[in-house]
Order: sequence, then structure tokens, then C-alpha cells
Amino acid sequence: MNTVPTTGTNDSDGSREFPYWRRNLKVLPFANLLCSLGFAVCWPFLPLMLRGLGVHEHLETWMGYTMLGFNLIGFAINPIWGSIADHYGRKIMVLRAMLGMGVVMALVPLAQTPLWFAVMVMLVGFFYGYMPASMALLVANTPRRRIGSALAFAQTGGLVGQTVGPAAGAMLAAVIDRQHWLFWMSGGLMLSGGTLVALFVREVKQTTSGPWRPDWLGSLRELLAVPHMGPLYVLSFLFAALWYGNVTIISIYMLQLLEAEPATAGTEAFWVGAAAMGLALISVLAMPLWGRALDRFGPARILVFAAAAAAITHLPLLVLKTPLQLVLARLAFGLTAVAMLPAIIQLLRMHAPAGTDARAIAYSSSFQCIGMGLAPFCAGLIGPVLGLRAYFALFTMLTLGGLMLWLRRYRDS
Repeated sequence: MNTVPTTGTNDSDGSREFPYWRRNLKVLPFANLLCSLGFAVCWPFLPLMLRGLGVHEHLETWMGYTMLGFNLIGFAINPIWGSIADHYGRKIMVLRAMLGMGVVMALVPLAQTPLWFAVMVMLVGFFYGYMPASMALLVANTPRRRIGSALAFAQTGGLVGQTVGPAAGAMLAAVIDRQHWLFWMSGGLMLSGGTLVALFVREVKQTTSGPWRPDWLGSLRELLAVPHMGPLYVLSFLFAALWYGNVTIISIYMLQLLEAEPATAGTEAFWVGAAAMGLALISVLAMPLWGRALDRFGPARILVFAAAAAAITHLPLLVLKTPLQLVLARLAFGLTAVAMLPAIIQLLRMHAPAGTDARAIAYSSSFQCIGMGLAPFCAGLIGPVLGLRAYFALFTMLTLGGLMLWLRRYRDS
């Protein structure tokens, strides 16, 4: 098995061991931007597309089952992809995600019934994972002292796509005849990102010896035997729940706040958009700064700060009264908590047993899928009975618990 040195005396030494890292750092963020843009162009409009196929009753039920299937498939398959990456290389997994999703996205408009549409959307989850795959490639092919800023730069590309995508999708949806055609545009953008990776990204392969065998539970037990891995997976789950899983919940909460004062449809759209766009824009601006902080202070300290900030910035949600206060709380959350993911990825790389780093990152992606799916599910159960403030209180306490778990392992090491 080839090994990767973890230290270097200077940048030239790192460049000799990792000759492609600078070029990869120019290509992968842009490829991530294209894929995130393609994903965000169509994803917020899934309910409208289902309605266009004749689902006028129980639309939320159709969407709930579709998204549950999407996340469960991602949870089950991501560790398998990570195991393949450890045996055969990381680049092929980036291509699998970008090109595979691009092809399926381009086929979605051919679905003529709601059931086939839901099946095709869930099939996207089979290939989903371009961001963790690209991060696994970067951490395996970047000098250690540069990993933090490299991961932050790659994540920034994805965040820019997530920011621009919904607005671009809204404008396109207004001028095209069938909103299902957005999937052709989405597929084209993802295939373009995959083509860039195929042509310009290179890797120094670090592969595990021996034949590849799928072993979902056995590999997870092996990783969880490492003391730091369990807390990192807990924090991965919580980050996904707070960041991605809360997107629609925050929109609903905003509408509830607006009920206290007269609001037109335009006013509702403005405040819902302000909360979503504010989170995305502030995180794009903050991510390069956090990248430099990761390189200077190390991912363990940054993770402690970011996880604490994620909990603290959710406390105002328990008491705030106005839409502006909610937007400001989301800005504070995006400014600080955005550092959680690159810190987690870097720590997984550091603590994973030799030759299993891609697998470790893939399991993190699986736990993120569960977080994305479980957050709205819990909100749907708690909200009608106790209100969304109780839901936010629950996940704030869970985040503090995850932080305490990490601190215990961090201090013992």
C-alpha cells in the first residue's frame, strides 16, 4: 500500500510528493460550482414538477417519501463508493458522482408519471456525493499544511453554486414551457463539471492492498473503534441537520413569524428568500477566511469553536419575534458554523486508519444524508404538537451534546 507523508518542510517538498495539487485546486472548485449550480437549479422546484405531472392532492406526502428514499439510498451506498475509492482511486469516484448524476438528471424529464418521476429522483441519490468525493480526492493529494485552505476553497465553489442556483432556476422556470426541462440544464451543467475533472484533474493514487470486498457494517465497526471517529460522525450528522435539513423548516418558521403582521405573497417571498440567500452569501464570504484559520490553528480547535457557534446561534430561534431577527440569526449561523464541515473532513483524514480515508469520509456523507432527512421528519412530528421552537431547542441540545462528546475525546488524546 502506498502511503502519504503527513509533513513537509516547505511547499516545494509538498509539491514533489503531490505534484498535481495546485492544478487540482484550480479545477475542482469550479467543477463543484457547476455541479452545485446544476443541482440547485432544479431541486427547489421538485414540488412544482410533481404537480405538473398531476399530483394535486397530498403533494407533501409524495415529496416526503421521495426525499426519504433519496436520503436512504445515499446513506446506504456512500460507504460502498468510499470503499471502492480506497481500492481503486478517488478520481473515479468524483467522475462517478458528477457524470452519473448528470446522466440521470438528463433522463428525469422523460418520466411521464409521478411514480417514475419519484423513482428517477431517488436514483439520483445512488450517484450523489460529488462534494465528499472531491474533498476525499483533495485531502489525499494535497500537502497537509495546505489541506484546510484547499477544502475551504473547494467548498466555496459548491456554496456559490448553491447560492446562484435557485435564483437561476426561478428565472428559467418563468420563461420555459415545461419546468421538467430544468433537469436537462441541470444534467448539462453536471456533465460539464465531470468533463473538467476527467480532462484536467490528476491524482497520485494511494490504494489499499488486497481485493475489494463490500463490507458496510464491518468497515463501520473498524472505523468506530478509532476513538475520535464516533464523535466526528455525530457532528457530521448534526451539521447536515442544522445546515441542509433546516432549509425548508426555516422557511416555514419565517411564514409563522409573518402571520403576526399583514403580509402579501411578495413580502413572504422576500423574507423567505432573504433568510436562504443570506445564509448562502455570508458562508461564501466567510469560507476563505476559515480556510486560512484551519491551516493556522488546526481543525480540532476550529471544530470546537464552529460547533459551539452552531448551538449558540440557534438559541435566538427560541425567542425571536420578527423576520429581521431570524435573518440576522441565520447570518450569524452561516458566518461561524460553515467551518464545521471542512474541519470534520480534515480530522477524518487525520484519524482514519491508513488506506481508509475515502471510506471514512464516505461514512460521514452517509450520516449527513440521515441528518438531512431526519431533521424535517422530526420537525413534522414536533412542530404540530409543541411548535417549531421546541424542535430548535431539541437540536440545539443535541449539538451541545455532540460538542461535549468531541471535547471529551479531544482532551483525552
